[in-house]
Amino acid sequence: MAKVELPLFSKAASGSIRRALTFGQNQFGSWVRHLYKITTTYLPSQLEIRQWFKNVVEYSLDMADEEKFLWWLVLRNAKQYNIRRIEKANRTWRCHLFHWILSTKSFIWDGSPFPPELRQWLAKDSIANYEQLMSDLETLTGLLFCDSVNPYFFPFLYEYTTPGHPKYGSTVVGFASVRGAAIALLESYWNDADAWERNRLTVHELTHCLMAQHGWIYRAAVKDSETIADECGERVANGQLEPIYTYKGKTLSEWVPNPQC
Repeated sequence: MAKVELPLFSKAASGSIRRALTFGQNQFGSWVRHLYKITTTYLPSQLEIRQWFKNVVEYSLDMADEEKFLWWLVLRNAKQYNIRRIEKANRTWRCHLFHWILSTKSFIWDGSPFPPELRQWLAKDSIANYEQLMSDLETLTGLLFCDSVNPYFFPFLYEYTTPGHPKYGSTVVGFASVRGAAIALLESYWNDADAWERNRLTVHELTHCLMAQHGWIYRAAVKDSETIADECGERVANGQLEPIYTYKGKTLSEWVPNPQC
């Protein structure tokens, strides 16, 4: 691009001359360049690639919360995949998703949110009393799960940096997805814990999911959320399901925005 030196009819020259030159101004001054037209080709191979990118974009926008949550966690699992922590993690998991779908041309991964090349960490079968813990939590709180919640084991969960979190900046042993679709547990911690601690940890994360499914926003009340999850986790682990759980004089049905599913 060439700079325009006066005189050129006027200092504020703009527009085009016979579809050959175009003039304009920006913050650096006046400019002039050749006028060109972008040529769009429609070769069969190009059309196929464009259609696949369109399909992937639509699929990523329609991904289940559990899938987004697990892709995000895979990329934070630096110890397993030797991936450096980066700021734009959401873009990165989407790039990985694009890669796998475009290379395999498949949207179905054998019932798992992970493509076949990634290890499947579904842990439901490893938690013998998982369904009972969910049922006990419903009895304790008076709230029902609107959707199932799948647990996953990860070798690394990295750091949780939500502002106001009691463990800000430290490695945590459990995660719950924002909308309550899945929980992730630190595998090494789970293996070293006794039965009581396993139940407490599982119910702690399930409490976050239960409240999220009823419209509770974790980030808006982090310390309250953690206190509720701690107390519910301990009561279920102790088998103390009665009386119904209350926090600051109110049941969870009175705390969450939508007590009904």
